[in-house]
Amino acid sequence: MNVGTDYTFLYYYGMTGALVQMGDIQNVRVTAQKHDLAVRPFNNFPRYGYAPDGFKIDFTITRNVSTLEDLMVTFANNFQNGTLIRPGYLNESTNNWDGTISRYQYVNFVTFLTDHGDISREKIVTIKFEGMASKKIQIA
Repeated sequence: MNVGTDYTFLYYYGMTGALVQMGDIQNVRVTAQKHDLAVRPFNNFPRYGYAPDGFKIDFTITRNVSTLEDLMVTFANNFQNGTLIRPGYLNESTNNWDGTISRYQYVNFVTFLTDHGDISREKIVTIKFEGMASKKIQIA
């Protein structure tokens, strides 16, 4: 699903490998997660670093299909029935200023529909969808 003219996001459901229609994506925020590291030796200066801890991805979507809500019902049923829930993948394509295309994949991508929208008459319904991934790899 396109975000403007520069980005495209495709979500593949882990249980079936099927492409999930997310709706009209309005905004995406990708946040790299980390742990702060510190070594504080006696009688010496401390040393600092970071340990990568995956990615958090938040979507704001204009609801035009029920796919994400249907997916959440399926997730809940699978969880209650003790079914293994396999993570999926999120592919990101970026059209760069020089005409090249960068492609990345977020691996072990799990999702949750956190806000099902404020529903009222003759109003566009905006939903919030979030996901977490173990890592980001370059695929092209």
